[in-house]
Amino acid sequence: MLLLIGTAVALTALTWFGSTWWYGRKLADLQRRLEKTRLAANQHAGQARRQIMMLQKELAQRPPLNSVQRHTRDEAAERRAALEASLDETEPNGPSPTHGFADTQPM
Repeated sequence: MLLLIGTAVALTALTWFGSTWWYGRKLADLQRRLEKTRLAANQHAGQARRQIMMLQKELAQRPPLNSVQRHTRDEAAERRAALEASLDETEPNGPSPTHGFADTQPM
């Protein structure tokens, strides 16, 4: 009986150490992957910030539009809005989505 209890305790300890080693390895691997992902995300965020700053500088250096250019821009926007409205009225299934993708929601 004492041998059976000793064997059960030994197997329990062996199982515990084996599980600790196995899942410790898995956890360490996941932590390394998380750290790599975090580093890549920080690099991408930094790159995006630099690009935004460059675009803001370029936009600040751009000369403002004169009255003729503003008038031309506004007329083009009005023509586009009128064209989109007329296309929406002629579509058999109603207006198309503004994002350009087909509606895939189940009915």
